[in-house]
Amino acid sequence: MTRPILFRLVPSLGLTQIVSWGALYYSIAVLGSSMRDELGLSAGALFGAYSLSLFLSALAAPLVGRSIDRYGGRRVMSVGSVTAGLALLAIAHAHSVTMLYAAWALAGVAMAMTLYDAAFATLSQHSGTSYRTALTALTLMGGLASTVFWPLSLKGLEWFGWRETLNGFALMQFAICLPLHLFFVPRTVTPIAPGKTGTDYESGILPRKSRRRAFVALGVAFALNGFIVSALTVHLITVLQGKGLTLQSAVWIGAFFGPMQVAGRILEFTIGRRFSSRRIGMVALWLLVGAVALLIALQGEVVLALAFAVVFGSSNGVVTIVRGTVPAELFGRTGYGGTLGKLAAPALFARAIAPFAFAPLAVPETASLGWLLLLMVMAVLSVASFSVAVKAR
Repeated sequence: MTRPILFRLVPSLGLTQIVSWGALYYSIAVLGSSMRDELGLSAGALFGAYSLSLFLSALAAPLVGRSIDRYGGRRVMSVGSVTAGLALLAIAHAHSVTMLYAAWALAGVAMAMTLYDAAFATLSQHSGTSYRTALTALTLMGGLASTVFWPLSLKGLEWFGWRETLNGFALMQFAICLPLHLFFVPRTVTPIAPGKTGTDYESGILPRKSRRRAFVALGVAFALNGFIVSALTVHLITVLQGKGLTLQSAVWIGAFFGPMQVAGRILEFTIGRRFSSRRIGMVALWLLVGAVALLIALQGEVVLALAFAVVFGSSNGVVTIVRGTVPAELFGRTGYGGTLGKLAAPALFARAIAPFAFAPLAVPETASLGWLLLLMVMAVLSVASFSVAVKAR
């Protein structure tokens, strides 16, 4: 029974991930400048609102995870789609700082209920021993969000303006995501009972005495990684402009981010399946170190910018899978929604802080070497912390 369910569930969740990530997370990188100009806001003020949404998403993540464990992903993600649509409509009709911040606050709650951690917990309830394969297939689709929504946001901005573009994205939540969650996520939930199976995914490989230290170290590693990815993806277009590329070239290069996420996940799906998720995670985090090094070296060369997009996208694509599989290997899948929610919280806090803390990257003239070197240090520390987590015994 699991296989027919997955044939419906994985493509459905994959499509909702493209729409939700694209509208709630990626679109601001293209629409942000026009929003600032019309509302008369500084980069710090605009990305402060965006950071607030990520902060509230972090606060909501543990509760959302426990709710999925208790009520199932169908109900939680369907409510999330409605919340996301209302939030996008509110942002599109905001005419003051107060309205903008309130709208982004609602978007933060929607993020916790619709993005990867909620989807992973939902998928875990219906995939049995096929969880890693199903998760990789899901992220293959989700990785196209930036590729679809950065150019789509740019065209929407040129043709209709940022407000109508966001209105269109809200409509997608109601017309695409909500029906898919309602009709293709199964109603019934089969919880995994402790001790019923001996597989690593059900019981975890770590002894009880080592789990707390490993959990903290893993949370730190994912938080540092999330900070870097958030700072770069939200500000990527302007960072590339600051490195000597035109807006059109920056958007074009940025659009490679999504396909490279997919390429990294295809490699994980084919070659990577021969190795543990822990080893794959170590490689992916080192790739982020290399990506930041390429960005530091970039001085207007399109070839070097493409190399950065390839390495950065591949790293983030695989790390997304690692965030969903390594906790299962280490801690087991009993109460997995709660586990993912607790691990997601520090990473989401880091993602919330990053756009505001690195707001100077939003202005090409201030995207300095010092900021990028700081990201490099954080990338190395992420590798070190992950190593502590996966080697705990």
